[in-house]
Amino acid sequence: MGARLGRYVGLDVRLLNQTLALGAINVTGPLANELLRRAGWEPTLKYMEHGRAEVAGVPCHIYRLSFTGELSYELHHPSGQGVALWRALLELGRDLGIRPHGLKALLQLRLEKGHILVGQDTDFDSTPRRIAHEWAVRLDKPDFVGKQAILRTNKLPLNRQLSSWEMAAPAPIEGATIWRGDEYLGYVTSCTFSPVLGKVVLLGWVAVQPDGSLPEVVTIDGRPATPSPTPFYDPQGERTRA
Repeated sequence: MGARLGRYVGLDVRLLNQTLALGAINVTGPLANELLRRAGWEPTLKYMEHGRAEVAGVPCHIYRLSFTGELSYELHHPSGQGVALWRALLELGRDLGIRPHGLKALLQLRLEKGHILVGQDTDFDSTPRRIAHEWAVRLDKPDFVGKQAILRTNKLPLNRQLSSWEMAAPAPIEGATIWRGDEYLGYVTSCTFSPVLGKVVLLGWVAVQPDGSLPEVVTIDGRPATPSPTPFYDPQGERTRA
């Protein structure tokens, strides 16, 4: 370890917190590329890539990622130029039907994609296995922060899991109890009615059965809910990667 760190000795490293100096605008939807072309930037980034360019004359660090499940870009820019960038985008997209979206729309869209909210859909002892995110962890890597904790907890029996469900409207409240008959199984962490799917979609913590499976039917608010794989919407990610 000492030999590996030796090349970093003597460096002059300084950290600057730019949190308050930066703003971010999310441009999302099937016409996002057309809007950004009008703003002077040719969209060339692939999904999960990033780069720097001017958008409507404002220097931006552009990230192509999506919490909404649609074609989407985040434009990180100097906060002092946020109003100018916002107004320029609204004007350039007027005939495209551009509209501001708020947190309610964002949270509804992210749930349709099965994207979790850390702290709402997770808790203090969540693990990749418990939240069905083992796909995001490469245990064949030599080392990473948390690897030993994952290896240790993977040896324990899986007693509960964050799972995805669907049911008929209306949507229960977040925090509603999940039952199988008179047996308490867990609770709802995120829930919404999806207009595009015509049904309620939700995430919730549920006790795993002795054979490692989840129940085929549970009851929430006295009504049945059945398992449904995520993403609920656009499962192949075609809209995100358009």
